[in-house]
Amino acid sequence: MFYAIAVILFIAAEFVIGWWALPVVGLVLGLVGARRKGISLIVGAAGLTAWLILFGWSALAGSHLPDFMVALASSMKLKPTQLVTAIAAIPALLATPAARLGAGLRPNLPETTQTSPH
Repeated sequence: MFYAIAVILFIAAEFVIGWWALPVVGLVLGLVGARRKGISLIVGAAGLTAWLILFGWSALAGSHLPDFMVALASSMKLKPTQLVTAIAAIPALLATPAARLGAGLRPNLPETTQTSPH
């Protein structure tokens, strides 16, 4: 459930603030989910999923994204698949360390001590 909510938050935030949403939402999700094992990888994967959903939606919505991607790949002397791979790495490289930072910033709660009767 956390993963699905993270994807939705990334998509919504990217509509509002653009690519800056990746590290910002990643940091917040890291703070919130700090107790989860592998939180940074979960958040990075959610950022990547949101990014791919937005790219897919743009490509299918009649935009000029496919033409732009081919022109961009050509100008960078890359194959289109190489460009897509590079672009897919961006959300993971921004959201994953931000989530790790957020998890590290959350203060540890004191451990509960169990008292045993003597």
